[in-house]
Amino acid sequence: MLASRLRWFAALFVAACATAASADDPPVPPGLDPGGEAIALITDGVDYTIPEIAARLARDGEGEPIAFDLVDGDVRPYSPAGQGRGTGLARIVLATHPGSRLVLVRVAASNPVALARAAVFASRTPARVVLVGFWGSEPELWKPFAEAARAASKVTFVLPGGTSAARTSGDVFPAAFKVRNAVVAADLTVKDVEVGSKVPVDAWLGNKANKDYLVPLDAAAPATDAAGPHPLVSDSVDGAAFVAALTACFATSDLNGAEKKKKLLERAPFKGQGRYFFDLTFACTRQDSANQKM
Repeated sequence: MLASRLRWFAALFVAACATAASADDPPVPPGLDPGGEAIALITDGVDYTIPEIAARLARDGEGEPIAFDLVDGDVRPYSPAGQGRGTGLARIVLATHPGSRLVLVRVAASNPVALARAAVFASRTPARVVLVGFWGSEPELWKPFAEAARAASKVTFVLPGGTSAARTSGDVFPAAFKVRNAVVAADLTVKDVEVGSKVPVDAWLGNKANKDYLVPLDAAAPATDAAGPHPLVSDSVDGAAFVAALTACFATSDLNGAEKKKKLLERAPFKGQGRYFFDLTFACTRQDSANQKM
């Protein structure tokens, strides 16, 4: 029943797309649903032919991937590895939460209607955590998305917090809309987050760090150059992928989007200056005392 509803929903969107379906996208490798918490990735496309990604695709009862491409108007949200960011974000999610499964949604970040449709489609899949791989400084572009995200109250959306330079000069969207069921992630320029350390929050947020602006920026992943199995985070988009995977670690079916956000922040190992921090070695199975003071 779910599979048929999703196919109908995707077909409805495909019919509304102005562009023709791409005949060049490779077929999705055959497989079965791997199980695990579903995370939807709204990005510029993913190379789903990579074996480790193909093995973790969320699929319906017939083995078809639960996915949608709002650029080509088909159900193959493909972008070659090395082009765009989607494949790298998928790898960060799977490195952080290997037991998760991926719902792939491809969209152009310049299309406000498509961004909103992507949010609606993702919310009607099994995913209750949705990563958004884009951000911008134009509120009109992101208003439809923010409205769609608010309406999808059972879902937790994870949004990038932009760059320090962008935050200094103005608001970053969709984070600045302060969607209640959304968490905002940002990168830091410190290598380690330790009890008693002084994190340069002002440098992270930029000069426009007034109280109202701080409200949506309530989750962050620090950057690191250290080698290891944990993912490398170079900016807030990578940080959002990391935080999305952590959100799925603590997601349960009885929690709505805002409650999952609260659960995530309660589990953050560190808290300081009104912010919550996860170091990149954090794993779903790790049992830290939450919210140690920095």
